[in-house]
Amino acid sequence: MNPLSPLFALGILLIALATAYLINLKYTITNAYPARNENIDGLRGFLAIGVFMHHSAIWYQYVHLKSWESVPSNFYTHLGETSVAFFFMITAFLFVTKLLNAEQKRISWNLLYLSRIFRLVPMYLISVLILVLIVMQLSNWQLKETATRFLSELFCWATFTLAGGPLINQSSYTNIINAGVVWSLPYEWLFYFSLPVLALFLSRKSISLFYVVIGILFLTAFFTFKHFFWHHLASFAGGAMAPFLIKYNPWKVNYKSPLFSIIIIACLLAIPFFETSADPACKLLIIVIFNLIALGNNVFGILKSAALRFLGDISYSTYLIHGIVLFVFMYFIYGLDRAASLSPAQFCFIIFGITPVLVLICFLFYTGVEKPCMDYAKKIRIGKIGSGPQKH
Repeated sequence: MNPLSPLFALGILLIALATAYLINLKYTITNAYPARNENIDGLRGFLAIGVFMHHSAIWYQYVHLKSWESVPSNFYTHLGETSVAFFFMITAFLFVTKLLNAEQKRISWNLLYLSRIFRLVPMYLISVLILVLIVMQLSNWQLKETATRFLSELFCWATFTLAGGPLINQSSYTNIINAGVVWSLPYEWLFYFSLPVLALFLSRKSISLFYVVIGILFLTAFFTFKHFFWHHLASFAGGAMAPFLIKYNPWKVNYKSPLFSIIIIACLLAIPFFETSADPACKLLIIVIFNLIALGNNVFGILKSAALRFLGDISYSTYLIHGIVLFVFMYFIYGLDRAASLSPAQFCFIIFGITPVLVLICFLFYTGVEKPCMDYAKKIRIGKIGSGPQKH
């Protein structure tokens, strides 16, 4: 076995599922928030673990070659790139659905953005705090630059790197510590701020002039100053298709049919033939897969797995924290020099051992940080906090 073999990814997945299953027996969280689409929750669980697999393979390359870049494997490249493309599609699917349903359920933009803040900000800031603490430990708790510059770097990171993602305290390990995962979060905020503008075309009853102006200003600044790739916007567009098909498609199609499960699997098997998810043909395959899942296909019941949906619940923590867990194990616990002497099989078994620890840590972050914040935002939405009931 080696870190570029599909068997390595399969081993990580099975261990993660087994760990999730055991934790979920005692602490059930999969039903804490009734899923609008349980297939999406199951997909989300696989995606977060897929990104972990992707960076685990990169770590094997890094400890041997000191090169932090994609590994020479289309399969492991797509575990990272395509997983993020699916994450973008999930975001578009959920919020375009909200816009299309606004005729029956008017959107409160204040509450929408408040819920996004409570959902994304606390866990993100905790991950950045851990990142900073690790950087300072590597720096022997000494500033290697002026305090003003250091504080400006912290500010940039606090903005989800919308204002930039500079090295912290001149540490070359800054982006390796968290595996550089935060690059995708500005795109998420880009989509959230585009929602009021989209509402101009999709839901005139939910227009807020204030948020339309804010959205236009944000979009203008993003496309002017932020380096971006258009193919990520294609992912959002692909995810936005399913809500229209659900609402306006006049044909009665049974998307749960095994035929569509076979199509999904065939598309998945075809994706590794492309070097990158940015390839238009590959992107089309990803869009087909996602839309069939969003329309109801559960891939022979796999996506309905309680363990997979458990991993879906903790996926945000997994996405933000897995790189940090890998770094702590490889740098502080195992040591880079010692890790460089590991055989491929030994490295695989080290990652197998890290996997249940990662799932447990992310479960604790979910129950200790994410869920309380989501519960608080929910209380605000239903009017249990504040002056009275709110429309939403």
